[in-house]
Amino acid sequence: MIEIFLVITIILAAGTAFVRNINISHIMVFGYFIFLAGLGVYMAEHVGETFSEYFLSDYMGLIFMAVLIVISFSSALHYITFAKKREVRPAEAALHNAGTIFFTGAMTGVLFAAHFGVLWAFVEATTIGASILIYHNRNHESLEATWKYLFVCSIGVAIAFAGILFLGLASQEKGSIDFTYAGFKAIAPTLYPGWLKACFLLVVTGFSVKMGLVPLFNVDIDAKDAAPSQVGASLSSVLMNAGFVAIYRFYEAFSGTSILPWMNTFLLITGVASLFFAAVYALRVRNIKRLFAYSSMEHAGLVIIAFACGGIGYFAAILHLIMHSLTKSSLFFQVSQMHRIYNTKLDEGIGSYLKINPIGGLVILLGFLSIIALPPSGLFISELMMVQALITNNLWWLAVIIIGLVLVIIYGLATRMLGILFINKPNGNIYEKGATVWESVIQLALILLVFYIGLLRPQVIVDTINLAIKTLPI
Repeated sequence: MIEIFLVITIILAAGTAFVRNINISHIMVFGYFIFLAGLGVYMAEHVGETFSEYFLSDYMGLIFMAVLIVISFSSALHYITFAKKREVRPAEAALHNAGTIFFTGAMTGVLFAAHFGVLWAFVEATTIGASILIYHNRNHESLEATWKYLFVCSIGVAIAFAGILFLGLASQEKGSIDFTYAGFKAIAPTLYPGWLKACFLLVVTGFSVKMGLVPLFNVDIDAKDAAPSQVGASLSSVLMNAGFVAIYRFYEAFSGTSILPWMNTFLLITGVASLFFAAVYALRVRNIKRLFAYSSMEHAGLVIIAFACGGIGYFAAILHLIMHSLTKSSLFFQVSQMHRIYNTKLDEGIGSYLKINPIGGLVILLGFLSIIALPPSGLFISELMMVQALITNNLWWLAVIIIGLVLVIIYGLATRMLGILFINKPNGNIYEKGATVWESVIQLALILLVFYIGLLRPQVIVDTINLAIKTLPI
């Protein structure tokens, strides 16, 4: 089934690129997402099975597949208004929709790959799809962001490939080269730890460009700024999730070896370094899209820190990714309306937003409260679990440092968001009074879902996350 899905993805993406009727182009995208949802149902019914050695269905992939469907569908809905308001030409819309299909298919491949080589290939494919979407506006800013993204992502993925080569060197010592997750996990405890450490270091470094972590985070920030807001939403949510899954597959395969403590230490260093850079930039940046991008970097760092703590930290990391995806995509979607009204991304030109666009302002207000993890946001639960995991590991001193960095980022967000919502800016000009209510309603629904999960913690979500992490060491 998934092989057929991927073939159809390529055919439909290629066909959509030549469609010059915008309405038909949009219909093709939504038709593809219906097919995507069908694949999700099929994979859920066959969870635990492997398909043709190269693909599998597991709870980790299914969790992020559900998020991918929700965010991608919402993004496509927002692009309809974006294309209409910006008077996007049919050829540009066709290429964007073709890129959306290809990008979504590539991320699906990342989620369900069962082979390290196949996983690497699909991560590389996301670079191509994302680059098409980033270049949408066809201006100097988007061109620069696109070529930087292509160049640095290619370097990052090449670094990750070098890490995979170390798997080959390690396997050769045992006379067997099996790059499937299950096959490699079975022999990993017998392999030379030095090869495994080198592999993990290179993989995390390379795939950091997808998750938005240190060291390759800069191009991710530029891409989210230069791309249309609905593309920035996807880069900050579903692509971050795909980057995490790519790193997780290696971690899970190596978790039964002697390098587990080393991997956790390395992830902790990566997460704290990412938090530090996010805090520094959050105090300085005036561009709202870049501010949200650095906020995504902060949460990527928190996820890695929680995951490195093990135990309850595993659960916290997955829950945090789900909640962050829903909240951050809503905020990016709303930025598109904000830009239409003020014709600027700088906070100094945006003010009294809650008065000018009440529903949109409510999205920003609730999204801000959610992203800084105030109750009843689901992010409050995941961050509380993260602190608990740190203390359980006798890392209370690190918890203090992390909380301090998070407070700095919250201060940076608060000074911008509250000013945008409530203060009348003398430099602000209104270019378009009408706001699109239905867009804001979708965004509110996503944020309210985060609050719902935070308040009630539905058992189906708890059970699914627990099933996804049950193969990891306690």
